[in-house]
Amino acid sequence: MNILLLNYEFPPIGGGAGKATYNLARELARLGHKVDVLTSKLKSQLDQENLDGFTVYRVMSWRKGIHDCGFRGALTYVLFAIFKFLQLTRKNQYDVTHYFFGLPTGFLSLLPGPQNKTPYFISLRGSDVPGYDKYNKSLEKVHRILAPLTRKIWRNAEQIIVVTNSLKQTALLTAPSQKFHVIPNGVESKFLKVLPSTNKKSNGLKLISVARLIERKGIHYILNALADLQDPDISLLIVGTGNFETQLKKICKDLSLEGVVTFYGFCNPQVLPELYAKYDVFILPSLAEAFGNVFAEAMACGLPVIGTNIGGIPDLVGKENGILTRPGDIDQIKHAIVRLKKSEMLRTQMQLANRKKIIEQYSWKRVANQYITIYQGENDI
Repeated sequence: MNILLLNYEFPPIGGGAGKATYNLARELARLGHKVDVLTSKLKSQLDQENLDGFTVYRVMSWRKGIHDCGFRGALTYVLFAIFKFLQLTRKNQYDVTHYFFGLPTGFLSLLPGPQNKTPYFISLRGSDVPGYDKYNKSLEKVHRILAPLTRKIWRNAEQIIVVTNSLKQTALLTAPSQKFHVIPNGVESKFLKVLPSTNKKSNGLKLISVARLIERKGIHYILNALADLQDPDISLLIVGTGNFETQLKKICKDLSLEGVVTFYGFCNPQVLPELYAKYDVFILPSLAEAFGNVFAEAMACGLPVIGTNIGGIPDLVGKENGILTRPGDIDQIKHAIVRLKKSEMLRTQMQLANRKKIIEQYSWKRVANQYITIYQGENDI
């Protein structure tokens, strides 16, 4: 098949959806399909590049930053992508056009022209679904205004794919009669090649949190929990950057956590598996999470997980492999940390359960084959 994937984010730009686009493109190419990707460009990047068996085309996007798109970045990607999209679709006879994000990327499906004869598919990722992030008032306002366009883009799609059952239920509130297929993200094999280190402080607990540092990730609740616990044997490493980083550092200073919390900054994806392996527990009390790639990656490295019972996290995390808390509940976060600190046996049981779950259910080859089934019109998956 000849496949065009479109996403306004692609590594190193953006987060989980960009990684998913890269991994899906690579696996589809390995399965013998011809794959092109149309995405955003950093100033230092090439307009066109061959990567791992597929071709990436890039257009300008005036983003706030690598990990922060903003409305301007989303809009300018669509505007700059129009010409390249029409050029590619006229030059190549694509069998499938696949949009990551109904908005903004799916706007391109509304363009008139012969490319409309090609069936298009949409992967909904979270922020493009009304009601997903109720804490983001400006985004929800935009969704209310654009609701008619959203429904039209969804309605005209050949199929719509969501990453979790929770996101499916949220999407159904906007389009009750729409059919949605659930296909999760996969996990890169590099995360399964390492095991947690056994050379650890026996009485301590080393926590790691990996995320874009935005308020929605809930990291400030961890800081408040650690300040309440006042346990010198518990430490936290925060990996990532974002617009909430300055505020998090201020909270650490105000709570006198400088000796407890370390900010790592940006981490090269190739180094991340080894970094995970040095820690005992992954923790991220997100207020909204469509899938949560970092949860799956930490699980693959054998880390027990402390998360929240919202969005797609419960699809990944159950009693056998982690602890879920209510969003924003500092007392529950404290209880989860203390429980895992006290029981090395429990942590070991969760480690084994996590790696088993990822190996059996979340390989990218398995995910890519599910997409091929959808592309070919075999919907009973």
